[in-house]
Amino acid sequence: MTPPTVNAYYNPLENNVNFPAGILQPPFYDQKADDAVNFGAIGVVIGHELTHGFDDEGSQFDADGNLKNWWTPKDKQQFDSLEQCFVNEYDSFVVVDDVHEKGKLTLGENTADNGGIRISHMALLDVLGTTPLKEMDGYTPDQRFFISYGQIWCENQTPEAARLQALTNEHSAPQFRVNGVVSNSENFSKAFGCKAGSAMIRKPACRVW
Repeated sequence: MTPPTVNAYYNPLENNVNFPAGILQPPFYDQKADDAVNFGAIGVVIGHELTHGFDDEGSQFDADGNLKNWWTPKDKQQFDSLEQCFVNEYDSFVVVDDVHEKGKLTLGENTADNGGIRISHMALLDVLGTTPLKEMDGYTPDQRFFISYGQIWCENQTPEAARLQALTNEHSAPQFRVNGVVSNSENFSKAFGCKAGSAMIRKPACRVW
């Protein structure tokens, strides 16, 4: 990637994460924004890339970047079972007409999205423990965190583009990168007071990390 590229990636062969300068700008990062907003945006992206080291592909590489099985049989079996929850969940999402997300194709990115938001929210809580934030514009820090996360995936697509992405792209459609992820998060339901049985509380809630 070139410096102005708005993207980021994890390299399993070197076991490192990379963030070009291009992504360090709004809506992903804003030095004028408060911590809750930035943790909900660039913080989740950082957590996403870290989690790629432990998704369906990254987990196959050891700490030195070697393609090597470093799991115990029991751990690998449990890992596969937890990831299957994501496969089933995203398979159920309808993108357009009769086209569904492909849970296996998007598994690595879905695992990273869900793991990344959990990591970043934990980091935000750690910061809030030492530097509490107040409500802003009527929203709590937790609410601002999740709103910020949703805003980084705002996108317009034609039905044709959405259909093509669902069939070929390892990333889920933007609406499922948001709603699919936050519906698995108990932190989201607490932040917005979602009631039991709400569409935004998934049962079962999928989680690997």
